Amino acid sequence: MLVRVDGIGDALACTPLIAALRENGHEVSALLSTRNAEVFSKEAFADLHVVERIPWPKHDYTPQSWGPAVAAARARHYDIAIIASEEPLAYTFARAAGVPTRIGFHNGWQKPFKSLWARGQVTRAVYRPAILEPQPSHECATLFKLGTGLHAESAPTTDLSRLRPLVLDAEVERGSTKVLQLTAKWLGCGRSPESVGHWLAPMVRGSDWQLVAAENERDVLTTLIERAGASVRFFESIDDWKTLLGAARILAT
Repeated sequence: MLVRVDGIGDALACTPLIAALRENGHEVSALLSTRNAEVFSKEAFADLHVVERIPWPKHDYTPQSWGPAVAAARARHYDIAIIASEEPLAYTFARAAGVPTRIGFHNGWQKPFKSLWARGQVTRAVYRPAILEPQPSHECATLFKLGTGLHAESAPTTDLSRLRPLVLDAEVERGSTKVLQLTAKWLGCGRSPESVGHWLAPMVRGSDWQLVAAENERDVLTTLIERAGASVRFFESIDDWKTLLGAARILAT
């Protein structure tokens, strides 16, 4: 059972690990959240358990979703839980589900108390740094380490013929579109919508880039889009988003 109760991108970074486990003959199921449960294809997992997160900044899940998910996971009698998360409740879930072998992360002396607690929740702890290193590993590579010994692959695959079926329910014809994905995260680090839009304008004006963004971020991105002088295609569902990105020749995000 893969445990990844975080966001959409967090879940997608596990795709090479899922591919490697399946290739080695493992039956893989997952615990996901209502935020990311639809990002994988229906064929990706043997079984899927879903919990609903209580809105941030709380780190908790609704009792209505938590209890049934724990009960369902216990009934499946999983041999191994791969906890691809730093959320404490992800570790708590794996223990509550009665999974005998539990693999997760620790942060060493960078977070000594959390690391001590995490080591007590798992049967094998994999180190991941809690601070930005000079040459940080890609998130896919970091998550891939959790599967060491469970498959025969030395590095995350980049073979799209193995990865796309785990995300797309039906293969999408690849076109010539270049897609640039806008997100409210671009406005972090003190950057204003005006400054980001000004920076973006020369890149998109008169070009063949297709700008896309989530409908629920339309209001946040309005000023940025106006300053850039660009038209944006907004998607309302994860399926729409996957289809649009799956057909792109180039994706910048």
